[in-house]
Amino acid sequence: MKLLIVLARSTLQMKRHLAWVLLLLAQLILAQPLFAQTLVNVEATALPGDKTELNFTFTEPAKEPRVYVIDSPARLVVDFWGATKGDLGRTMPIGSGAIGNLQFAEVDDRTRVVVELTESLPYAVNVDGVNVRLQLGAEGSKVAGSAPTTTAAANTPTQTSDITRIVGVDFERVEGGQGRVTISMSDDRAGLDIVEEGSGIIVNLSGANIATGLAQRLDVQAFATPVNFIDSMNAEQNAAILILPSKDPYEYLAYQSGNQLVLDFKPVSLMDQTQRQADLFPYTGQEIDLNFQNVELRSVLQIIAEVAEKNLVVGEEVGGNTTLRLKNVPWDQALDIILKTNGLDKRVVGNVMLVGDATQIADRERKELENQQAVKELAPLNTEYVQIDYRRASEMKEYLSAANLISERGFVLADDQTNVLMIRETQAAIDDIRRTLKRFDVEVAQIMVEARVVTASSDFADKLGVRWGFANGPTTVLGDGQLSFGSGITAPGVAGVTQSGLGVDFGVAGPSLAVGFIKNSLLLSAELSALETSGNGEVISQPKVITTNGKAANITSGQQIPYQTVQDGSTSTAFKDVALSLDVTPQLNPGDRIALDLAINQDSIGSVLANGDISINTNQLTTSVVVNDGDTIVLGGVFRTEKSEGVQKVPGLGDLPILGAAFRNRQMTETKNELLIFITPKLIRESLSVR
Repeated sequence: MKLLIVLARSTLQMKRHLAWVLLLLAQLILAQPLFAQTLVNVEATALPGDKTELNFTFTEPAKEPRVYVIDSPARLVVDFWGATKGDLGRTMPIGSGAIGNLQFAEVDDRTRVVVELTESLPYAVNVDGVNVRLQLGAEGSKVAGSAPTTTAAANTPTQTSDITRIVGVDFERVEGGQGRVTISMSDDRAGLDIVEEGSGIIVNLSGANIATGLAQRLDVQAFATPVNFIDSMNAEQNAAILILPSKDPYEYLAYQSGNQLVLDFKPVSLMDQTQRQADLFPYTGQEIDLNFQNVELRSVLQIIAEVAEKNLVVGEEVGGNTTLRLKNVPWDQALDIILKTNGLDKRVVGNVMLVGDATQIADRERKELENQQAVKELAPLNTEYVQIDYRRASEMKEYLSAANLISERGFVLADDQTNVLMIRETQAAIDDIRRTLKRFDVEVAQIMVEARVVTASSDFADKLGVRWGFANGPTTVLGDGQLSFGSGITAPGVAGVTQSGLGVDFGVAGPSLAVGFIKNSLLLSAELSALETSGNGEVISQPKVITTNGKAANITSGQQIPYQTVQDGSTSTAFKDVALSLDVTPQLNPGDRIALDLAINQDSIGSVLANGDISINTNQLTTSVVVNDGDTIVLGGVFRTEKSEGVQKVPGLGDLPILGAAFRNRQMTETKNELLIFITPKLIRESLSVR
């Protein structure tokens, strides 16, 4: 009996010790880091057939990663669960095949590797102990852009609580008429696959589920963007979002930031879309079918040449057999494929196509360039004298130097007095120089700018029919009927259609400068003559200046007023310009339309200040206009107001108080004149003689 009690106590103590040991082991296990393995190295190896293999090495036996692809831009995303990236940096350049860089990041309980691709490629994954081999371009493997496989999904949690939830599908119109679709997720673990199917774009999110109430259609046509409808739906453990764009051309960009996936749809013009498609697929040849097994390469090239209607010359080094199967492929694309796979290249001159070894063709062209350079260096130098007709010789010399037409052996001298270039170069270089000079040494158009400075009554501009502001169509500048000036002098008007679509009719009522147009300068001269005859105004000045196309011209008319300056105790007299200054730069455009850059400054003498100085009133205007040859620009709005007061009375009686008012006559006169500036650019023809 005692023996049984002792044995029972011993058994109980052993169980207690065992429990303590198990508890200690559990604590040790929990104290271990969550990541059981570390990524220590990545190697890239080029394989035959334009394939590339990435070998990921871990410290512990690896599990099969989860792989998914983003189509735009082309990216392959590899998630290694339960692994760290170790001492690897954030970026590793590869530069092999279609692979650019590798991007590394630790996200929650996994290491994510993003493989940057220039194009979508098929891939295959092979796990071998501590190595995970990712082969890109492998035939018969999963296609980039496909959803994760069942095996990859099996390594991830499958409980409902671990499924990524789609919590929002939003749409907004952003700058430039773009439509933005934003998909909000509870986490970023969902596998992403964006594919174009038919006329729509499908966003597949594996391991995700759309929240209740979001599985619906959004009609966003009213936003006037490339997106019309957005359909959200669930399919078992996956979520799918179908985006139906409009029929108008567009382009889209997809990117993921954290728990949000954003797709931007940008409208593009038909021309841009056509150019973009041509850039992406530059082949335009006739489509052909080629299906050969171990056929002679020369025979295939001959078939393509017959389809392309080209003469074919094949180098002696081209030989061997090839196997290919191409269906509905442009002949120029098929030719490029055959040449690249066999290390060949082509050159097309006119209707003749030369095919040969790529290295030999490059070497031959390099030797030809070297021979041409040697010929240039050994060619004799000739001296020629070239007369420059319309430009300065020194100016043309600068053009030749800037164009690198002068070799190290040659030189060019310019003599501006005779306007002759002396050229010392090879005959080939001299021929090139002559062609360049013929292009640049041409007659430059000359433009005469005529200005008329007129002071007139304030309503004279209205009588002329000048309309101020801007119009959305042709404007009649001289109304129909008769224009009357004092003393019975009349001038006939010009019939036309009055443009009622003026944006603003300033009326030139305020003290500011304005711009108007007059079409017929001949009638303008008659009207100005009538103006002076009637006494309603006068032409102050009528300067003319001739300048070449693109060169600035200046017209200044005015006076200088003296003023006193004091410096170091001494007084001196200085002068200030009070003038009407006009700067014009004409530019001749096609159709004899002349663009004018105008800058006008109108100064006038103001009032006398308390210290005896004279103030100066200034009006400035800067504008750019385009007019036809011979049309007139009217600058108006500079008003001058003169007030006078006088008294007429009978001597003696007019000075009497009270009664003197009957013998006095008080007169007050206010004269208001407007300064008008008419600018008429005229293209000087060869037959025109200016006196």
